[in-house]
Amino acid sequence: MIKLDKIIDLIVRTNTSVFGTNPRCEKINVGFTNTLYKVNDSYIVKVCTDLDNEEEFKKEITFYNSNKGNTLIPKLYYSSTDKKDLPYFYEILEKVNGVSLFNVWHTYSEEQREDIIRQLCDAMKQMHSIKGEKYNWSEYMKKEFNPLYEEAKELNIFNDEEQKLLEQAYSDFDEYLDSDEFVLVHNDFHFDNIFVDNGKIKIIDFERSMYAPRDFELDILYRMIRKPWKFASEETEKYTDANDYSNIMSYVNKYYPELVNTPNLYERLGIYDIVYFLEQLVRYPELDELKNDVLIATKVVTSKDGKKL
Repeated sequence: MIKLDKIIDLIVRTNTSVFGTNPRCEKINVGFTNTLYKVNDSYIVKVCTDLDNEEEFKKEITFYNSNKGNTLIPKLYYSSTDKKDLPYFYEILEKVNGVSLFNVWHTYSEEQREDIIRQLCDAMKQMHSIKGEKYNWSEYMKKEFNPLYEEAKELNIFNDEEQKLLEQAYSDFDEYLDSDEFVLVHNDFHFDNIFVDNGKIKIIDFERSMYAPRDFELDILYRMIRKPWKFASEETEKYTDANDYSNIMSYVNKYYPELVNTPNLYERLGIYDIVYFLEQLVRYPELDELKNDVLIATKVVTSKDGKKL
């Protein structure tokens, strides 16, 4: 296997039309599944050094290629997945300036916050204009739920009454998750993946992108609104106050009403919460907060009154 310093050397020599003949390269110490370099302070080279992450990496490349006209995401200059010259997949991307929204959201006025969400809604509309083929969304979510629930039962996390409630919610999946339109969703909208520079946003990190019902875009975003500290980095967690996030859904409703006006929206978001928190719970079964999160979502699904989470 080629050493990483040789990898970046090969990449820059192979792409002189982008970098020139004497580029300045610097390794960036962020990222868990990829290795990042900054070149000429204008480009990011993203190398998929975790071979288990290659399918997700290809998803990101597909996302960029499907959104070439979207000015609210970084430009993809080049990507390679053939491994003819290098043993890794890699991308050459526009370097995004600014800081993540978690760094500055607490300093913004409500007018500034509204404008940021307006831009985010514009970005989502562009992404969601790309359509995918219909499939059985309820079955997809059931396949996510079933192994997690079986593991939870093996761990004796829920008592009989709680299991009955979860199984009742499961029986409602087909009713609430019926979906006709499937679009390209980012699927990881939290404020560490939204950068801002002089009041203008750029969105990053598309490895979780997929074709799904439009409302699935709210899955992470709505959970972050309620529990922002769970998505902030260790450095920015101290800035998170739930009160600063309380108006975001009203701004989304104002600038992208089609996203919020999904029938049975909060029951659907409740189902997404069940799966998300159940996945966390089987990893950390000792955390009562996670169990409570699962049960709160379950009651939203089974109450049949459309109440918010």
